[in-house]
Amino acid sequence: MSLQYALRHRWQQSVSRAVLWLLFGCTGVVHAAPLSATDSSPSGEVEVFGDRGIQISIDGGAATLLPLSAPLSLSAGKHVITATQGRMTLTSQVEVRAGRALEVRFNFNVQAVSVTIPPHALLLEQYQGIPKAAETELAVTTVRALSKQRLTLLSPARDTVLPSDCHKQIPCLVAQAQQQEADYTVVLSIAALPKAPGESVSDLQNYQIFGQIIDRSVESEASSVTDSCTSCSVTALQDKLRQILPELASSALSRTKGILRIQTEPSQAELFASGVRLGTAPLQRKMWAGTIDLRAELPGYQAVERRVVISPNAEMDVALTLEPDQHEPAEVRKRRVIVIGQKVPVFREPRPRWRLFAGGIGIGVGSLLIGFGSGALAVDGTCIRPPMGAALHCDNLYSTFNLGTGLVASGSAIAIGGILTMAWPGRVIPQPSPPSQGASK
Repeated sequence: MSLQYALRHRWQQSVSRAVLWLLFGCTGVVHAAPLSATDSSPSGEVEVFGDRGIQISIDGGAATLLPLSAPLSLSAGKHVITATQGRMTLTSQVEVRAGRALEVRFNFNVQAVSVTIPPHALLLEQYQGIPKAAETELAVTTVRALSKQRLTLLSPARDTVLPSDCHKQIPCLVAQAQQQEADYTVVLSIAALPKAPGESVSDLQNYQIFGQIIDRSVESEASSVTDSCTSCSVTALQDKLRQILPELASSALSRTKGILRIQTEPSQAELFASGVRLGTAPLQRKMWAGTIDLRAELPGYQAVERRVVISPNAEMDVALTLEPDQHEPAEVRKRRVIVIGQKVPVFREPRPRWRLFAGGIGIGVGSLLIGFGSGALAVDGTCIRPPMGAALHCDNLYSTFNLGTGLVASGSAIAIGGILTMAWPGRVIPQPSPPSQGASK
């Protein structure tokens, strides 16, 4: 990575952070100074919803009326939000995280309060051939356009240095979202096209625009857009962004998903969905709702294909059985020929009782661990608490895949050991050798 690129990248990060702070860090101070965090402390956003005229107070401070003109900017930590309507009062305690957003809804009709976490997205911007002043204006327009879809934007950490081709590699974008604990990664690239020889010099320019949103949970593209702005001024380019970016975000947030679980017999088969490798069986992951073509491959077995329809917000189990390949090379078949000689009776002692007891205990303990592990795998990736109110998804998910896999593997090993302990035959009883049939004298 060249020094020029590193300096340009750090400058762009500084501009993005300044824009996000101006839009989100200061909005609370504008509409209700008593409800806002101090300028020196890390803060987060809290959007409060309810009927018009409801009085809202934070930690017993001064009250203000709904609707609010902008989200509240509160210091990181726990806060108590109190809503009053006539003689009725509702209270909710919230945990505010620095740079994060929350939504709190008060419903006095059913006497309920719902707290949801809106989707967060890591914003990565690239500008080529655009003046510095224009970059700042475009960054502000980008943040405002995407925020209209209730998408909370995050900027990269200060010490983050992205590879030069990260914006083109989905695994890299997914990894960046995981590091920032974001649900999505938004990539926006705006390039000013060079003017043709002899073209008049003016403020008008041709621009190429590319936008892409990567969903972290599905590890694939949720939406993308490619557009251009011909003979545009910076103002016209801003209008173009205001038009295409909300549609880009809306398309990504509205896509539905389902959970797909795949098992194969035998296991460890390579799995592909519409030509894209998913991993090895057994496998569980989120997928876009819709129809996909599954394919399982394993050396020595015939590949299996199946068309699967994944329903929105549902779980689906798929079991695939692979048959041995009957068209193996002749050399392989010859190596598998088994020559069976004359059977010789073998007499063994009875199995010791201690092995029967130990094997039975091993089978019982192994079965118990397998049961716990299966339960952990079944809830992996599901909501700890179901989303309430108008929330489309939840942020707190069970992460029990590693625990469940470890329990199932340990239980299987213990159970197999118990079975082998019980099944292992007793010692062989030596038998007298039969008389030799030599030549007579």
